[in-house]
Amino acid sequence: MRIYRLQIRIIQLSVILTMIIMVFGLVNVWLANGESVPAGGEDPITGGNQNPTETQVPQTEDPGEKNKPVNTKIVCLGDSYTIGWPGEAKNSWPARLAEILKVEVINAGKTYQNTGDLLERFEQDVVAHQPGRVIIFAGVGDALRDKPFEEFQSNIKALVEKAEANHIIPILAYTIPYPGTEELYKAYREWEEAYALEKKIMVLDFKQVLFDEDGKIIKDYADKNYPNYPNKEGHAAMADYAARVLQ
Repeated sequence: MRIYRLQIRIIQLSVILTMIIMVFGLVNVWLANGESVPAGGEDPITGGNQNPTETQVPQTEDPGEKNKPVNTKIVCLGDSYTIGWPGEAKNSWPARLAEILKVEVINAGKTYQNTGDLLERFEQDVVAHQPGRVIIFAGVGDALRDKPFEEFQSNIKALVEKAEANHIIPILAYTIPYPGTEELYKAYREWEEAYALEKKIMVLDFKQVLFDEDGKIIKDYADKNYPNYPNKEGHAAMADYAARVLQ
């Protein structure tokens, strides 16, 4: 009889334990169903998007960082209009630009230059100085030497690419008029404007401050002996304009 009663109690305890386990399981299922992940949230296991119809936008580099120079130094690469001829380099627009901006500005202008010449000395006169920005100012020398449009185009592209490859921000100064070069000037200029727009390159347009509506240097800005070139006052006007753009 005692053995029989013991067996009954064991059975009862087993039933009670089974019921407790079932109830516990049901409570867990109910709690799990009550939890939710916000739409578009991450899967806690895979890290994936819970909403397959919503695309996660990847983090990209701030576009402002791309256009931020690595330092304040500027190299001005160009021809006679940059070096300051027929005046002195100390009165050139790069020299005054340095005074206005309170930064180091290197005048890498030389006389009798075209875009091919600038390209040849880019490593020595620009990259070697490790500037944050380079102003590329050319075109008159090419037009005077009757350089084909395609050559001018190719050289400007190469100059910009060399700058970018060396983490230097290129700034394109549009070519300016010169008597007898009207056809090439127009072709150069129209292409430069389109190229700068396409590449989102900062530009300087010295024609705005130096020339009148007829394409001649304003009298007060023209050198007395070489009227197709700016005098000290002309260079000052160029620098003031460039500073406003670059600040």
